Amino acid sequence: MEPESTVDIADRMSRKRLTIMLIAALAFLAVQLVAQPVFVAGPESVNQTASVLWVVNVVALLLTIGTGGGLLNRRQLRALVEDDVARAHRQLSIVVGYWVAMVIAVTLYVLWEFTGKEVAYLTVTISVLASLFSFSYLEFRAHRDA
Repeated sequence: MEPESTVDIADRMSRKRLTIMLIAALAFLAVQLVAQPVFVAGPESVNQTASVLWVVNVVALLLTIGTGGGLLNRRQLRALVEDDVARAHRQLSIVVGYWVAMVIAVTLYVLWEFTGKEVAYLTVTISVLASLFSFSYLEFRAHRDA
């Protein structure tokens, strides 16, 4: 059996990245639907812990979408996984996240009375999810068409 080429490994890793990002987005969504750290009334220590975990999770997801999630890969492999198409998908998904954030922030400001923390939570959560889901969709479509 022939050894797997670098291109084949990169293709497999690209597909795996798609799956991981989609699972991460779905898990993040599920946790937010259950936990809602900003809207839960309870002891301050519980709310503080949930808020810190939310921030850590958001930062990790933002780093993943911002870098393509391949910082630990070898340089040659990273260049193949993060090709022009993947970079374009990542950039477009970041733009989608930005516009979703702007629409949500303005909508919340105009229509509802939330605290600043609640607005930030809703805006960041929904825009990060929009960015991850759009990236996953674009990558899925590219792999399907390939």
